Amino acid sequence: MATTVVINNNPGTTVSLKPANKSFASVSVAPSSNVSLGVLTDVDVSGADNGETLVYSAANGKFEASSPTINNLTGGKF
Repeated sequence: MATTVVINNNPGTTVSLKPANKSFASVSVAPSSNVSLGVLTDVDVSGADNGETLVYSAANGKFEASSPTINNLTGGKF
């Protein structure tokens, strides 16, 4: 007898399988396709605009959309 568990877009869900026959258990996890950045728990894409990059913010523990900045370039060829 097989048990099928489907979880849709709920990363906070935990599934535990406890077989009646404790000698064998098998869990298959299939990768999800077409995952957008907005569903990731550590990415904030609200207010993102064209040309922005994702930058990690230690203040909120997430990657946020930000305008790219380049500081202190000296010499070289660009």
